[in-house]
Amino acid sequence: MIEPAKWPTPGKRTSETSGSRKKSKEPSLWKDAMLATFWEYTERTKLSGMWLMRRNRTHGLSRFIWSSVLVQLLLLSIFLTLLLWLKFYSYPILNTISNDLSITNVAFPGVTICSPKVVNSERVERYVKTLKIPKEYDIAEVIAGFDFLNAFTDQSFEPPAHESYRATDAVLRLNNVSTWEAAMAVSPGCYDYVKRCFWGHTEFQCNQSHEYLSFIPTTAYLGPCCSFNYNPRNASFVPFSANIFGMDGGLTFVGAEGSERNLNTGLIVLVHHPMDYVTQSASSVTITAQSESFVEVSPTVQSSSAEVLELSERKRDCLISDDLQLRNYRQAACLLACQTEAIVEKCGCHPYLLPIEGNKFKECNLNDTFCYSENYDNFKSLRCDQCLPNCYDVTYSTLSYRTDLNQHQFSVNRYYSQELLNSDSFVLRVYLAKQVVPVIRKVTVMSWIGLLSDLGGIFNLCLGLSMISVVEFFYFCTYRLYINYQLQKAQLPRKAWQ
Repeated sequence: MIEPAKWPTPGKRTSETSGSRKKSKEPSLWKDAMLATFWEYTERTKLSGMWLMRRNRTHGLSRFIWSSVLVQLLLLSIFLTLLLWLKFYSYPILNTISNDLSITNVAFPGVTICSPKVVNSERVERYVKTLKIPKEYDIAEVIAGFDFLNAFTDQSFEPPAHESYRATDAVLRLNNVSTWEAAMAVSPGCYDYVKRCFWGHTEFQCNQSHEYLSFIPTTAYLGPCCSFNYNPRNASFVPFSANIFGMDGGLTFVGAEGSERNLNTGLIVLVHHPMDYVTQSASSVTITAQSESFVEVSPTVQSSSAEVLELSERKRDCLISDDLQLRNYRQAACLLACQTEAIVEKCGCHPYLLPIEGNKFKECNLNDTFCYSENYDNFKSLRCDQCLPNCYDVTYSTLSYRTDLNQHQFSVNRYYSQELLNSDSFVLRVYLAKQVVPVIRKVTVMSWIGLLSDLGGIFNLCLGLSMISVVEFFYFCTYRLYINYQLQKAQLPRKAWQ
């Protein structure tokens, strides 16, 4: 039995045919719309060079050459724009130097005097007599244990073979004496170093209780020291500024290198920022007895413009207090805190010579000297990348020279007398070199306005392009393209009948 053939449904065939035709016509509509928009743009734009691309203006080789020139100039402008952006983004800051800041706007530096010898044997013997020592401990062994204090300051310290530190530690705990108190007691101090003090031509008591004009016991990386215009244990301390400069101004004091046997082998004078803990980075001068030393201090101010402070922290490469919500941010304090945390993490305590606010960490005792000395190099070479420099800071450089008092029998100090000729006496003068200080100011290489101006210059140079030309270009790429697409779509039924 033969079944009649089934022909396709006319409606279904028409639908499939029209759908495929619609899909094939869609790309053609966009192509025709873009072509129409391009010809319209060349006819109406005032952009230099585009008028030669009009439909009937150039043909063949001429059109190809002119098109190549426009494309190459466009690529050149893009290349120059990338170079300009890299300059703006990667190197946004420029340093400028001026000499217009008075010394009254700069803090006088902190002056710290230290002995390279931390433990004085005569002081140890006297100090041990003031302690309560049980009968089971030998006094000679307790005295020998104080030598382990050198582990906190001596990079080449090698622990002795004996274990006298255990007895010394036990005696200090029994007497409720901290390592800091013991170190200050057995080390030379302000009363040993400083005898007569002058500010300018006015004499003042060296160890008086004064907010500014006073020497106080402190600690530095060298151990117990004596400092002027520096008080790390006073959180509200504000350093003072000088209104005098030159050799006749500043700080002058008469001191003694060693009033006792085995006290010193010279002294080290450190000039530093009055708000910073004294580290190896401070300018140092070595002074000896029977000499008059002159330390000429030259401050340099680093500051940043308001435009620089608007940049990100890493881009401007500096920090201000508001960045960290602190009352007073100092890079030195940040590095000190970072180093302290590393020491606490490794040894479980902090050395007595590092200033600590409150009782956050346990103070290292003599039993901890082995851990500290073994990791000394690692602690000193620790990297703390989060501690960026201050956006506003003052650094102090020094120039020093000295004369021999015995040889010349003369001093520029008007208080010169025969007492300066003692075997251990010296004179030290610390003063500001000039009335004004140099200012290194960070400024932006270019602002956003400058960047836009330079971009406009590049595109105007290469293509004769202005801001209104950019707006016009996007107008044709969006709105006019859409209008031409709708026109092409509206003409589609008419073309189908044709």
